Amino acid sequence: MVQIVTNPFTPQSGLEPKILGARDGLVEEVLSLLVKRGRGEQFHLLMLGEWGMGKTSLLKYYKKLSQNKGYKSVYTALTKGDKDESYKDMIFSLLEEISFSLGLNIDISGLFKKFKNIPIATIEAFKNIYLDSNSELLVILIDDVQNASGAPKFLDILRLVLSSEQIIKDTNYLFLLSSTPGGWESFLKRYDPVGRFFRKKQILSKLDKNSLEFTIKNTLLNTGVVFKEGIIENCWHYSEGHPYELQLLANHLYDNQVKGVVNNSCWDVSLVNTIKDLGIEYFSSLYNKASDREKELLVIFAESGEYISLPELRELIIYKKKIKGYPVANIKNFVYRLIDKGLIIRRDDKKCRILDRMFAEYILRFK
Repeated sequence: MVQIVTNPFTPQSGLEPKILGARDGLVEEVLSLLVKRGRGEQFHLLMLGEWGMGKTSLLKYYKKLSQNKGYKSVYTALTKGDKDESYKDMIFSLLEEISFSLGLNIDISGLFKKFKNIPIATIEAFKNIYLDSNSELLVILIDDVQNASGAPKFLDILRLVLSSEQIIKDTNYLFLLSSTPGGWESFLKRYDPVGRFFRKKQILSKLDKNSLEFTIKNTLLNTGVVFKEGIIENCWHYSEGHPYELQLLANHLYDNQVKGVVNNSCWDVSLVNTIKDLGIEYFSSLYNKASDREKELLVIFAESGEYISLPELRELIIYKKKIKGYPVANIKNFVYRLIDKGLIIRRDDKKCRILDRMFAEYILRFK
């Protein structure tokens, strides 16, 4: 009797997948950067990726890489603070968490009382942390930086501190930040020098088809479970290489295996459960960003699944859908709003389509 092992697919946020999938080049780049930074070269790294691209998993993996090289490392994620939280509060919390994670007993509060100037107090705190850490290089990984959008000066202060002569001369830090592209863009609009400081970037995108197949097949190795012909193709068709959607879908497929086999009989229930989960976690709030008129357009985009031009969209509304009383003259404005809200995407030829196929299925099945 074949023994089935625990489900190896890990859709839980931040849980490291068994196979990183098409990220080998990024990992090699970070290994090279660790060597250069260990020699004292001055730079820091920014990772950009949309929701579900694997930023958290990769940052946590980079933490392991750093520690394997003998460098102490701290991972932290910024949470969305309330509207009254200031950049000073965020910097103070960051310093305390770094100190605590390293097992240090540095009086951050005392430093902020002694030095009334926030950048100076932050410099002193980082100097104390580095000296007490006894690490040649100290690696700090900050996830979900977009959550600091309510206090954008947080990043500018961090830039000022890390570029100060005292920090460069007396310490050796490597900061790795992650953010959504939209969140990062909002910082640059208000503090342009931040973008010039974090010049080294890694851009996380969807997996290509070969990488998706590699990820599934290698994750299944030695599990006692096989995905029959057509299942991997379906995974590609519906997830389009989105890392989180793939892990979630494959997780449901694995759970629905019968005698170690995942075939077409497992497909429908797995897909529906995946879409339901995505609805709860992300799609519901995304869909509710649209106005009633915009939602009518979303249905058309979801049904098409293809890129549509504005003239084609007008034709569909007037002649095929025959939506009575629809303000056709405002279609262009509605489309631009949907783009700004991240609900549809636009190509260089100005044609648009639904954000992704799973989102389209959510709209068609549950809305």
